Amino acid sequence: MKKFLKWLGIAVLAVAAVFFVSPRPDKATFTSELPAMTQDLAQLERDIAAAEAKINLKPDNEARIVWADSTKKQKTRYSIVYIHGFGASWAEGDPIHKQLAKKYGCNLYLARLYDAGTKDSTAFENLTPANFMEGAKQAVAIGKALGDSVIVIGCSAGGLLATGVAAQHPELAALVLYSPCFSIYKNALGMATGPWGAQILQAVAGSTIKISHYSPQRANYWLTGYHSNGLLALQQSMDAINQPEVFAKIKMPVLLAYYYKDEENQDKVVSVPAMLNMFEQIKTNAAQKRKVALPNTADHVIASHFTSKDLKSVFDATDQFLSEVVMRFK
Repeated sequence: MKKFLKWLGIAVLAVAAVFFVSPRPDKATFTSELPAMTQDLAQLERDIAAAEAKINLKPDNEARIVWADSTKKQKTRYSIVYIHGFGASWAEGDPIHKQLAKKYGCNLYLARLYDAGTKDSTAFENLTPANFMEGAKQAVAIGKALGDSVIVIGCSAGGLLATGVAAQHPELAALVLYSPCFSIYKNALGMATGPWGAQILQAVAGSTIKISHYSPQRANYWLTGYHSNGLLALQQSMDAINQPEVFAKIKMPVLLAYYYKDEENQDKVVSVPAMLNMFEQIKTNAAQKRKVALPNTADHVIASHFTSKDLKSVFDATDQFLSEVVMRFK
């Protein structure tokens, strides 16, 4: 028995040694600095258009400013920034973001994250947590140029990135999260950043992810093919942001809205328990944070006319939050 236990111990140590020295993706780290933006709003609009024109985009996928008053193009009291999810576009939040901006007289910035909207089937081959986050930081910087106070709306992975930025920028007026992606449903992607994670992901998913179930209209606004490296960058970003110390820095008003009816009928793209865990850990005053389960939206993407079965409930929940919590004391 002693001899057996001795060899068993050696075997365990050997397996542990292999585990700890095995290759694994780097941990993501993010800086707080926002990129510098011109405060000349006409020039800012030209700069955005010029940058987008250099990218091989599908029609109507470019980032853009939607002015509260297109005849004046002036800074507004509040601006709204919309940060879309993984492989999506501004259409992921349409028409909700435009309706809210119109009601509250806000300039609206519709961001486009790295490689989103491109015609390239190998999109995300060079995606990293840093350039993924950079799109969100740039969006917030543009929002600051467009409004005295900035309301950030993020959907899915856009909600993840928005949370990461908000943790570094407590001056933001509010954070609105639609189905934020802090973990994939049942943590299906969690192994990607573990030992041999990149290699396992490549073996399981291959180099290219193909999506064939979108309608032609929706396919124009979502990537239908991308490199599997994008999933690795997404998981690295989740690992970095889905942390108690990050959530503890969130103190501004927060709305969390998501699809949930019951255990069978709920968001099965991202994890609802992970969203609720975030909500409990943020340090926002209880009177300034709200969570709303929307049982009739029937889709992960709750704010788009392409997917949601109950846009009214999304608008109403956000409108009530903005009017009662965000605007009330300003």
